[in-house]
Amino acid sequence: MEKFPKSEKLFALVFISIVAVFKLVYFYFSNHSLFTEEAQYWLWSKHLDWNYYSKPLMIAVYNFLSTLMFGNTEFAIKFNAVLFSALTSWVLYLFSFELFKSAKISFWTVVILTFMPFFHLGSIFHTTDSSLYFFWVLSFFWVWKSLETGKLTWWILAGLSTAIGIMSKNIMILVIPIVFLYMLLTQPKQILRAGFWVFSLVSFIGFIPLVLWNMHNDFVTFKHVGTLGGVSGAGNSLSLGKSFAYVGEYIGGQLGIMSPFYIPLLVLLLIALKKTKDNKLLFLILPSLAVWFLFLMISTQKSVYVNWPAMGMLLLPVGMAKVVMNEGQNWLKYLKIGTGITAFLFLVMFFPQPFDHIGLKKILKPKADPMGRLAGYRELGERITFLRDSLDLGNSFIFSDNYHLASEMAFYVQGNPQTYTINMGRRKNQFDLWPGIDQFEGKGFAGIYMTREKEVQPSVSLGFDELLHLEEFYTVYRGDTIKIYQVAFFRNLNHIKEVETNQF
Repeated sequence: MEKFPKSEKLFALVFISIVAVFKLVYFYFSNHSLFTEEAQYWLWSKHLDWNYYSKPLMIAVYNFLSTLMFGNTEFAIKFNAVLFSALTSWVLYLFSFELFKSAKISFWTVVILTFMPFFHLGSIFHTTDSSLYFFWVLSFFWVWKSLETGKLTWWILAGLSTAIGIMSKNIMILVIPIVFLYMLLTQPKQILRAGFWVFSLVSFIGFIPLVLWNMHNDFVTFKHVGTLGGVSGAGNSLSLGKSFAYVGEYIGGQLGIMSPFYIPLLVLLLIALKKTKDNKLLFLILPSLAVWFLFLMISTQKSVYVNWPAMGMLLLPVGMAKVVMNEGQNWLKYLKIGTGITAFLFLVMFFPQPFDHIGLKKILKPKADPMGRLAGYRELGERITFLRDSLDLGNSFIFSDNYHLASEMAFYVQGNPQTYTINMGRRKNQFDLWPGIDQFEGKGFAGIYMTREKEVQPSVSLGFDELLHLEEFYTVYRGDTIKIYQVAFFRNLNHIKEVETNQF
Protein backbone atom coordinates (compact mmCIF):
# COMPACT_ATOMS: atom_id res chain seq x y z
CA MET A 1 0.00 0.00 0.00
CA GLU A 2 1.20 3.48 -0.83
CA LYS A 3 2.21 5.58 2.15
CA PHE A 4 0.89 9.11 2.61
CA PRO A 5 3.93 11.24 1.62
CA LYS A 6 4.22 14.50 3.53
CA SER A 7 5.13 16.31 0.31
CA GLU A 8 1.89 15.14 -1.36
CA LYS A 9 -0.11 16.19 1.68
CA LEU A 10 1.57 19.59 1.69
CA PHE A 11 0.94 20.00 -2.04
CA ALA A 12 -2.78 19.33 -1.51
CA LEU A 13 -2.91 21.82 1.36
CA VAL A 14 -1.22 24.45 -0.78
CA PHE A 15 -3.69 23.85 -3.62
CA ILE A 16 -6.69 24.13 -1.28
CA SER A 17 -5.21 27.28 0.31
CA ILE A 18 -4.55 28.94 -3.04
CA VAL A 19 -8.14 28.30 -4.13
CA ALA A 20 -9.42 29.74 -0.83
CA VAL A 21 -7.26 32.86 -1.04
CA PHE A 22 -8.23 33.41 -4.68
CA LYS A 23 -11.92 33.46 -3.75
CA LEU A 24 -11.38 35.97 -0.96
CA VAL A 25 -9.21 38.20 -3.15
CA TYR A 26 -11.72 38.01 -5.99
CA PHE A 27 -14.57 39.35 -3.89
CA TYR A 28 -12.35 41.94 -2.22
CA PHE A 29 -11.43 43.52 -5.55
CA SER A 30 -14.73 42.91 -7.34
CA ASN A 31 -17.59 45.38 -7.15
CA HIS A 32 -20.06 42.68 -6.14
CA SER A 33 -22.38 43.10 -3.20
CA LEU A 34 -23.34 40.25 -0.91
CA PHE A 35 -25.77 37.69 -2.26
CA THR A 36 -29.22 38.52 -0.85
CA GLU A 37 -29.41 35.27 1.13
CA GLU A 38 -26.02 36.04 2.66
CA ALA A 39 -27.32 39.43 3.78
CA GLN A 40 -30.42 37.83 5.26
CA TYR A 41 -28.45 35.26 7.23
CA TRP A 42 -26.10 37.99 8.45
CA LEU A 43 -29.13 39.92 9.75
CA TRP A 44 -30.30 36.80 11.55
CA SER A 45 -27.00 36.81 13.46
CA LYS A 46 -28.11 40.11 15.03
CA HIS A 47 -31.16 38.28 16.39
CA LEU A 48 -29.70 35.02 17.74
CA ASP A 49 -32.41 32.43 18.27
CA TRP A 50 -32.89 28.66 18.47
CA ASN A 51 -34.28 28.51 14.95
CA TYR A 52 -35.51 30.78 12.18
CA TYR A 53 -38.44 30.89 9.81
CA SER A 54 -36.87 28.83 7.03
CA LYS A 55 -33.55 27.54 8.38
CA PRO A 56 -32.00 26.23 11.60
CA LEU A 57 -29.81 28.23 13.94
CA MET A 58 -26.19 27.54 12.96
CA ILE A 59 -26.02 29.82 9.89
CA ALA A 60 -26.62 32.74 12.26
CA VAL A 61 -24.12 31.41 14.78
CA TYR A 62 -21.37 31.14 12.15
CA ASN A 63 -22.02 34.73 11.05
CA PHE A 64 -22.14 35.90 14.66
CA LEU A 65 -18.71 34.43 15.34
CA SER A 66 -17.08 35.69 12.14
CA THR A 67 -18.46 39.23 12.51
CA LEU A 68 -17.34 39.19 16.12
CA MET A 69 -13.81 38.68 14.80
CA PHE A 70 -13.88 40.74 11.60
CA GLY A 71 -16.76 43.20 12.08
CA ASN A 72 -19.82 43.65 9.89
CA THR A 73 -17.85 43.31 6.69
CA GLU A 74 -18.20 41.37 3.47
CA PHE A 75 -14.97 39.56 4.35
CA ALA A 76 -16.51 38.26 7.57
CA ILE A 77 -19.39 36.69 5.65
CA LYS A 78 -17.28 35.29 2.80
CA PHE A 79 -14.75 33.92 5.28
CA ASN A 80 -17.31 31.38 6.50
CA ALA A 81 -18.01 30.03 3.01
CA VAL A 82 -14.35 29.82 2.08
CA LEU A 83 -13.39 28.20 5.39
CA PHE A 84 -16.09 25.54 5.14
CA SER A 85 -15.22 24.78 1.52
CA ALA A 86 -11.53 24.40 2.37
CA LEU A 87 -12.38 22.09 5.28
CA THR A 88 -14.71 20.07 3.06
CA SER A 89 -11.97 19.61 0.48
CA TRP A 90 -9.48 18.57 3.11
CA VAL A 91 -11.79 16.03 4.78
CA LEU A 92 -12.64 14.54 1.38
CA TYR A 93 -8.91 14.35 0.63
CA LEU A 94 -8.36 12.38 3.85
CA PHE A 95 -11.42 10.22 3.23
CA SER A 96 -10.19 9.37 -0.26
CA PHE A 97 -6.83 8.27 1.10
CA GLU A 98 -8.57 6.26 3.82
CA LEU A 99 -10.41 4.33 1.10
CA PHE A 100 -7.76 3.86 -1.59
CA LYS A 101 -4.37 4.68 -0.01
CA SER A 102 -3.33 6.75 -3.03
CA ALA A 103 -2.16 10.37 -2.79
CA LYS A 104 -2.82 10.82 -6.54
CA ILE A 105 -6.43 9.71 -6.21
CA SER A 106 -6.80 12.00 -3.18
CA PHE A 107 -5.38 15.00 -5.03
CA TRP A 108 -7.55 14.53 -8.11
CA THR A 109 -10.53 14.08 -5.81
CA VAL A 110 -9.96 17.60 -4.53
CA VAL A 111 -9.45 18.97 -8.05
CA ILE A 112 -12.70 17.44 -9.34
CA LEU A 113 -14.63 18.68 -6.30
CA THR A 114 -13.19 22.18 -6.61
CA PHE A 115 -14.39 22.59 -10.19
CA MET A 116 -17.82 21.06 -9.83
CA PRO A 117 -20.10 24.11 -10.30
CA PHE A 118 -22.39 23.30 -7.37
CA PHE A 119 -19.45 23.15 -4.96
CA HIS A 120 -17.76 26.20 -6.40
CA LEU A 121 -20.89 28.32 -5.93
CA GLY A 122 -21.55 26.85 -2.50
CA SER A 123 -18.03 27.79 -1.46
CA ILE A 124 -18.12 31.48 -2.42
CA PHE A 125 -21.59 32.35 -1.12
CA HIS A 126 -22.16 31.74 2.57
CA THR A 127 -25.50 29.99 2.56
CA THR A 128 -26.67 26.98 4.54
CA ASP A 129 -25.09 24.78 1.85
CA SER A 130 -21.59 25.90 2.88
CA SER A 131 -21.66 24.18 6.26
CA LEU A 132 -23.97 21.38 5.08
CA TYR A 133 -21.32 20.25 2.59
CA PHE A 134 -18.67 20.03 5.30
CA PHE A 135 -20.75 18.09 7.82
CA TRP A 136 -22.13 15.81 5.08
CA VAL A 137 -18.62 14.72 4.05
CA LEU A 138 -17.38 14.53 7.64
CA SER A 139 -20.33 12.39 8.74
CA PHE A 140 -19.91 9.88 5.93
CA PHE A 141 -16.17 9.75 6.59
CA TRP A 142 -16.77 8.91 10.24
CA VAL A 143 -19.58 6.47 9.38
CA TRP A 144 -17.12 4.62 7.15
CA LYS A 145 -14.59 4.47 9.98
CA SER A 146 -17.39 3.21 12.25
CA LEU A 147 -18.26 0.42 9.84
CA GLU A 148 -14.64 -0.56 9.32
CA THR A 149 -13.60 -0.57 12.97
CA GLY A 150 -16.88 -1.33 14.73
CA LYS A 151 -15.88 1.16 17.44
CA LEU A 152 -18.70 2.99 19.18
CA THR A 153 -16.55 6.14 19.45
CA TRP A 154 -16.67 6.65 15.68
CA TRP A 155 -20.46 6.15 15.66
CA ILE A 156 -20.84 8.82 18.35
CA LEU A 157 -18.58 11.25 16.45
CA ALA A 158 -20.56 10.60 13.25
CA GLY A 159 -23.77 11.28 15.18
CA LEU A 160 -22.43 14.55 16.59
CA SER A 161 -21.33 15.66 13.12
CA THR A 162 -24.76 14.79 11.73
CA ALA A 163 -26.49 16.64 14.58
CA ILE A 164 -24.52 19.84 13.92
CA GLY A 165 -25.19 19.33 10.21
CA ILE A 166 -28.92 19.13 10.92
CA MET A 167 -28.66 22.37 12.87
CA SER A 168 -26.92 23.85 9.81
CA LYS A 169 -29.48 22.58 7.28
CA ASN A 170 -32.25 20.14 8.13
CA ILE A 171 -31.85 18.03 4.98
CA MET A 172 -28.74 16.60 6.64
CA ILE A 173 -31.14 14.08 8.19
CA LEU A 174 -30.92 12.11 4.93
CA VAL A 175 -27.56 10.77 6.10
CA ILE A 176 -29.36 8.36 8.46
CA PRO A 177 -31.60 6.52 5.93
CA ILE A 178 -28.75 6.42 3.39
CA VAL A 179 -26.44 4.77 5.92
CA PHE A 180 -29.23 2.36 6.87
CA LEU A 181 -29.78 1.46 3.20
CA TYR A 182 -26.05 0.89 2.67
CA MET A 183 -25.87 -1.40 5.69
CA LEU A 184 -28.97 -3.26 4.55
CA LEU A 185 -27.36 -3.91 1.16
CA THR A 186 -23.89 -4.84 2.35
CA GLN A 187 -23.82 -5.90 6.00
CA PRO A 188 -27.36 -6.27 7.39
CA LYS A 189 -26.16 -7.87 10.62
CA GLN A 190 -24.53 -4.55 11.56
CA ILE A 191 -27.99 -3.00 11.82
CA LEU A 192 -28.75 -5.16 14.84
CA ARG A 193 -25.73 -3.83 16.71
CA ALA A 194 -25.75 -0.79 18.98
CA GLY A 195 -23.54 1.46 16.84
CA PHE A 196 -26.03 2.51 14.18
CA TRP A 197 -28.78 3.18 16.72
CA VAL A 198 -26.49 5.24 18.94
CA PHE A 199 -25.46 7.18 15.83
CA SER A 200 -29.13 7.82 14.95
CA LEU A 201 -30.05 8.83 18.50
CA VAL A 202 -27.18 11.30 18.77
CA SER A 203 -28.01 12.68 15.30
CA PHE A 204 -31.58 13.48 16.36
CA ILE A 205 -30.25 15.89 18.98
CA GLY A 206 -29.95 18.28 16.05
CA PHE A 207 -33.74 18.52 15.82
CA ILE A 208 -34.34 19.59 19.42
CA PRO A 209 -33.89 23.37 18.83
CA LEU A 210 -36.05 23.16 15.69
CA VAL A 211 -38.96 21.43 17.42
CA LEU A 212 -38.89 23.51 20.61
CA TRP A 213 -38.71 26.79 18.69
CA ASN A 214 -41.53 25.82 16.33
CA MET A 215 -43.74 24.83 19.26
CA HIS A 216 -43.65 28.49 20.27
CA ASN A 217 -43.91 29.87 16.71
CA ASP A 218 -46.95 28.12 15.23
CA PHE A 219 -44.74 25.52 13.48
CA VAL A 220 -43.97 28.02 10.70
CA THR A 221 -40.83 26.17 9.59
CA PHE A 222 -42.81 23.00 8.98
CA LYS A 223 -45.45 24.93 7.06
CA HIS A 224 -42.77 26.64 4.98
CA VAL A 225 -40.90 23.42 4.18
CA GLY A 226 -44.20 21.68 3.43
CA THR A 227 -45.06 24.39 0.92
CA LEU A 228 -41.63 24.23 -0.74
CA GLY A 229 -41.82 20.44 -0.94
CA GLY A 230 -45.29 20.48 -2.43
CA VAL A 231 -46.85 18.80 0.62
CA SER A 232 -49.03 21.79 1.49
CA GLY A 233 -50.19 24.91 -0.24
CA ALA A 234 -50.64 23.11 -3.55
CA GLY A 235 -53.10 24.44 -6.06
CA ASN A 236 -54.73 22.55 -8.90
CA SER A 237 -53.39 19.15 -9.91
CA LEU A 238 -50.47 19.25 -12.32
CA SER A 239 -50.85 18.45 -15.99
CA LEU A 240 -48.72 15.63 -17.38
CA GLY A 241 -46.91 18.08 -19.65
CA LYS A 242 -46.03 20.38 -16.77
CA SER A 243 -44.82 17.42 -14.72
CA PHE A 244 -42.54 16.28 -17.55
CA ALA A 245 -41.25 19.84 -17.87
CA TYR A 246 -40.34 19.93 -14.18
CA VAL A 247 -38.59 16.54 -14.43
CA GLY A 248 -36.64 17.64 -17.50
CA GLU A 249 -35.65 20.86 -15.78
CA TYR A 250 -34.51 18.88 -12.74
CA ILE A 251 -32.40 16.38 -14.69
CA GLY A 252 -30.82 19.08 -16.84
CA GLY A 253 -30.06 21.21 -13.79
CA GLN A 254 -28.38 18.35 -11.94
CA LEU A 255 -26.17 17.43 -14.88
CA GLY A 256 -25.28 21.09 -15.32
CA ILE A 257 -24.24 21.79 -11.73
CA MET A 258 -22.09 18.65 -11.72
CA SER A 259 -20.42 19.88 -14.97
CA PRO A 260 -21.14 18.23 -18.33
CA PHE A 261 -17.44 17.40 -18.60
CA TYR A 262 -17.65 15.14 -15.56
CA ILE A 263 -20.68 13.17 -16.78
CA PRO A 264 -18.46 10.62 -18.63
CA LEU A 265 -16.60 10.09 -15.35
CA LEU A 266 -19.90 9.38 -13.63
CA VAL A 267 -20.77 6.83 -16.32
CA LEU A 268 -17.33 5.27 -15.90
CA LEU A 269 -17.91 5.07 -12.15
CA LEU A 270 -21.30 3.38 -12.56
CA ILE A 271 -19.82 0.84 -14.97
CA ALA A 272 -17.02 0.10 -12.50
CA LEU A 273 -19.57 -0.47 -9.71
CA LYS A 274 -21.56 -2.85 -11.90
CA LYS A 275 -18.43 -4.82 -12.83
CA THR A 276 -16.71 -4.97 -9.45
CA LYS A 277 -19.62 -4.67 -7.01
CA ASP A 278 -17.08 -2.93 -4.79
CA ASN A 279 -18.67 -1.79 -1.51
CA LYS A 280 -16.36 1.22 -1.41
CA LEU A 281 -17.72 2.46 -4.73
CA LEU A 282 -21.26 1.73 -3.59
CA PHE A 283 -20.68 3.81 -0.44
CA LEU A 284 -19.57 6.73 -2.63
CA ILE A 285 -22.38 6.46 -5.18
CA LEU A 286 -25.36 5.55 -2.98
CA PRO A 287 -25.82 9.04 -1.44
CA SER A 288 -26.11 10.57 -4.91
CA LEU A 289 -28.53 7.93 -6.18
CA ALA A 290 -30.73 8.14 -3.08
CA VAL A 291 -30.86 11.94 -3.00
CA TRP A 292 -31.33 12.29 -6.76
CA PHE A 293 -34.20 9.78 -6.74
CA LEU A 294 -35.91 11.53 -3.81
CA PHE A 295 -35.86 14.90 -5.53
CA LEU A 296 -36.76 13.32 -8.85
CA MET A 297 -40.03 12.26 -7.22
CA ILE A 298 -40.56 15.78 -5.89
CA SER A 299 -39.83 17.22 -9.35
CA THR A 300 -42.84 15.40 -10.77
CA GLN A 301 -44.99 17.83 -8.75
CA LYS A 302 -43.04 21.09 -8.60
CA SER A 303 -39.91 22.87 -9.67
CA VAL A 304 -36.85 21.80 -7.67
CA TYR A 305 -34.05 24.29 -7.00
CA VAL A 306 -30.80 22.92 -8.42
CA ASN A 307 -28.93 23.21 -5.12
CA TRP A 308 -31.39 21.13 -3.08
CA PRO A 309 -29.95 17.69 -3.99
CA ALA A 310 -26.40 18.95 -4.57
CA MET A 311 -24.91 17.60 -1.33
CA GLY A 312 -25.57 14.08 -2.62
CA MET A 313 -22.79 14.55 -5.18
CA LEU A 314 -20.06 15.32 -2.67
CA LEU A 315 -18.61 11.82 -2.50
CA LEU A 316 -18.66 11.26 -6.27
CA PRO A 317 -15.26 12.94 -6.90
CA VAL A 318 -13.56 10.21 -4.84
CA GLY A 319 -15.00 7.47 -7.03
CA MET A 320 -14.38 9.45 -10.22
CA ALA A 321 -10.73 9.98 -9.33
CA LYS A 322 -10.38 6.29 -8.50
CA VAL A 323 -11.76 5.00 -11.81
CA VAL A 324 -9.73 7.55 -13.81
CA MET A 325 -6.52 6.34 -12.15
CA ASN A 326 -7.54 2.76 -12.89
CA GLU A 327 -8.29 3.46 -16.57
CA GLY A 328 -4.92 4.99 -17.36
CA GLN A 329 -3.43 8.00 -19.16
CA ASN A 330 -6.12 8.62 -21.77
CA TRP A 331 -8.79 9.15 -19.13
CA LEU A 332 -6.42 11.21 -17.01
CA LYS A 333 -5.77 13.38 -20.06
CA TYR A 334 -9.53 13.75 -20.56
CA LEU A 335 -9.92 14.73 -16.90
CA LYS A 336 -7.26 17.43 -17.24
CA ILE A 337 -8.83 18.84 -20.43
CA GLY A 338 -12.37 18.73 -19.01
CA THR A 339 -11.23 20.42 -15.80
CA GLY A 340 -9.35 23.05 -17.80
CA ILE A 341 -12.41 23.89 -19.90
CA THR A 342 -14.58 24.04 -16.77
CA ALA A 343 -12.05 26.37 -15.13
CA PHE A 344 -12.11 28.61 -18.22
CA LEU A 345 -15.91 28.77 -18.11
CA PHE A 346 -15.68 29.81 -14.46
CA LEU A 347 -13.26 32.55 -15.52
CA VAL A 348 -15.74 33.81 -18.10
CA MET A 349 -18.59 33.74 -15.58
CA PHE A 350 -16.72 35.61 -12.86
CA PHE A 351 -14.84 38.01 -15.18
CA PRO A 352 -17.29 38.58 -18.06
CA GLN A 353 -16.37 42.19 -18.87
CA PRO A 354 -13.18 41.46 -20.90
CA PHE A 355 -15.12 38.93 -22.97
CA ASP A 356 -17.91 41.43 -23.71
CA HIS A 357 -15.57 43.03 -26.24
CA ILE A 358 -15.56 39.82 -28.27
CA GLY A 359 -19.30 39.23 -28.24
CA LEU A 360 -20.11 37.59 -24.90
CA LYS A 361 -22.68 40.29 -24.19
CA LYS A 362 -24.80 39.02 -27.08
CA ILE A 363 -24.69 35.45 -25.77
CA LEU A 364 -24.89 36.09 -22.02
CA LYS A 365 -26.87 39.28 -21.68
CA PRO A 366 -26.33 41.29 -18.48
CA LYS A 367 -29.94 40.83 -17.36
CA ALA A 368 -29.56 37.05 -17.66
CA ASP A 369 -26.11 36.93 -16.05
CA PRO A 370 -26.38 35.23 -12.61
CA MET A 371 -23.62 37.48 -11.26
CA GLY A 372 -25.86 40.46 -11.98
CA ARG A 373 -27.79 39.46 -8.88
CA LEU A 374 -24.83 40.77 -6.85
CA ALA A 375 -24.78 44.20 -8.47
CA GLY A 376 -25.88 47.53 -7.06
CA TYR A 377 -26.81 46.92 -3.43
CA ARG A 378 -23.73 48.61 -2.02
CA GLU A 379 -24.38 51.67 -4.20
CA LEU A 380 -28.07 51.73 -3.27
CA GLY A 381 -27.12 51.63 0.41
CA GLU A 382 -24.71 54.51 -0.09
CA ARG A 383 -27.40 56.53 -1.91
CA ILE A 384 -29.95 55.99 0.84
CA THR A 385 -27.37 56.92 3.47
CA PHE A 386 -26.63 60.17 1.60
CA LEU A 387 -30.30 61.09 1.12
CA ARG A 388 -31.20 60.19 4.69
CA ASP A 389 -28.55 62.56 5.98
CA SER A 390 -29.27 65.28 3.39
CA LEU A 391 -33.01 65.36 4.08
CA ASP A 392 -32.36 65.53 7.83
CA LEU A 393 -35.22 63.19 8.58
CA GLY A 394 -34.70 62.85 12.30
CA ASN A 395 -36.20 59.59 13.56
CA SER A 396 -36.66 57.26 10.59
CA PHE A 397 -36.87 53.62 9.62
CA ILE A 398 -36.12 51.71 6.40
CA PHE A 399 -38.58 49.21 4.96
CA SER A 400 -39.46 47.36 1.77
CA ASP A 401 -41.98 44.94 0.31
CA ASN A 402 -39.11 42.52 -0.34
CA TYR A 403 -37.01 40.76 2.30
CA HIS A 404 -34.01 40.47 -0.04
CA LEU A 405 -33.88 44.22 -0.46
CA ALA A 406 -34.51 44.91 3.23
CA SER A 407 -31.70 42.53 4.23
CA GLU A 408 -29.22 44.13 1.84
CA MET A 409 -30.00 47.62 3.12
CA ALA A 410 -29.52 46.50 6.73
CA PHE A 411 -25.99 45.59 5.70
CA TYR A 412 -25.13 48.44 3.33
CA VAL A 413 -26.82 51.51 4.83
CA GLN A 414 -24.41 53.27 7.18
CA GLY A 415 -24.85 52.17 10.77
CA ASN A 416 -26.41 48.81 9.84
CA PRO A 417 -29.94 49.84 10.88
CA GLN A 418 -32.63 47.25 11.55
CA THR A 419 -34.84 47.16 8.47
CA TYR A 420 -38.43 46.01 8.04
CA THR A 421 -40.75 44.51 5.47
CA ILE A 422 -44.44 44.98 4.77
CA ASN A 423 -46.75 42.45 3.16
CA MET A 424 -48.16 43.57 -0.18
CA GLY A 425 -49.20 40.01 -1.13
CA ARG A 426 -46.00 38.01 -0.60
CA ARG A 427 -45.45 34.81 1.35
CA LYS A 428 -44.29 35.09 4.95
CA ASN A 429 -40.64 35.33 5.97
CA GLN A 430 -38.42 35.86 9.00
CA PHE A 431 -39.23 39.59 9.18
CA ASP A 432 -42.82 38.70 10.05
CA LEU A 433 -41.60 37.11 13.29
CA TRP A 434 -39.85 40.27 14.43
CA PRO A 435 -41.46 43.56 15.53
CA GLY A 436 -42.85 45.42 12.48
CA ILE A 437 -43.30 49.02 11.47
CA ASP A 438 -46.49 49.35 13.52
CA GLN A 439 -44.21 50.26 16.44
CA PHE A 440 -43.53 53.59 14.69
CA GLU A 441 -47.15 54.58 14.01
CA GLY A 442 -48.21 58.01 15.23
CA LYS A 443 -44.79 58.82 16.69
CA GLY A 444 -43.48 61.20 14.04
CA PHE A 445 -41.19 58.67 12.35
CA ALA A 446 -40.14 59.21 8.75
CA GLY A 447 -40.12 56.18 6.47
CA ILE A 448 -37.64 55.25 3.74
CA TYR A 449 -39.24 52.81 1.33
CA MET A 450 -37.73 50.70 -1.48
CA THR A 451 -39.48 48.59 -4.07
CA ARG A 452 -38.83 47.08 -7.49
CA GLU A 453 -42.40 47.80 -8.52
CA LYS A 454 -42.83 50.39 -11.28
CA GLU A 455 -44.36 52.78 -8.79
CA VAL A 456 -44.82 53.04 -5.04
CA GLN A 457 -48.00 51.25 -4.04
CA PRO A 458 -50.86 53.68 -3.15
CA SER A 459 -51.44 51.99 0.21
CA VAL A 460 -47.86 52.84 1.20
CA SER A 461 -48.19 56.51 0.23
CA LEU A 462 -51.53 56.81 2.03
CA GLY A 463 -49.91 55.52 5.22
CA PHE A 464 -47.87 58.71 5.68
CA ASP A 465 -48.60 62.41 6.00
CA GLU A 466 -46.41 63.50 3.11
CA LEU A 467 -44.06 62.29 0.36
CA LEU A 468 -40.79 64.20 0.81
CA HIS A 469 -38.72 62.77 -2.02
CA LEU A 470 -39.06 60.10 -4.72
CA GLU A 471 -36.41 58.92 -7.13
CA GLU A 472 -35.50 55.96 -9.31
CA PHE A 473 -32.27 54.14 -8.64
CA TYR A 474 -30.68 52.31 -11.56
CA THR A 475 -28.44 49.28 -11.10
CA VAL A 476 -25.92 49.17 -13.94
CA TYR A 477 -24.01 45.98 -14.66
CA ARG A 478 -21.68 45.36 -17.60
CA GLY A 479 -22.83 48.66 -19.08
CA ASP A 480 -26.58 47.86 -19.02
CA THR A 481 -29.35 48.80 -16.60
CA ILE A 482 -30.55 45.53 -15.12
CA LYS A 483 -32.70 46.70 -12.18
CA ILE A 484 -34.70 49.81 -11.32
CA TYR A 485 -35.82 50.64 -7.80
CA GLN A 486 -38.27 53.21 -6.52
CA VAL A 487 -36.89 54.92 -3.42
CA ALA A 488 -39.36 57.07 -1.49
CA PHE A 489 -38.94 59.22 1.62
CA PHE A 490 -42.07 59.91 3.65
CA ARG A 491 -42.92 62.09 6.65
CA ASN A 492 -44.78 60.77 9.71
CA LEU A 493 -46.09 57.21 9.57
CA ASN A 494 -49.76 56.81 10.46
CA HIS A 495 -50.74 53.31 9.31
CA ILE A 496 -50.15 51.18 6.22
CA LYS A 497 -52.86 48.69 5.38
CA GLU A 498 -51.02 45.47 4.58
CA VAL A 499 -52.30 42.41 2.75
CA GLU A 500 -53.20 39.47 4.96
CA THR A 501 -51.84 36.23 3.45
CA ASN A 502 -51.49 32.71 4.70
CA GLN A 503 -48.71 31.82 2.28
CA PHE A 504 -45.63 30.10 3.65
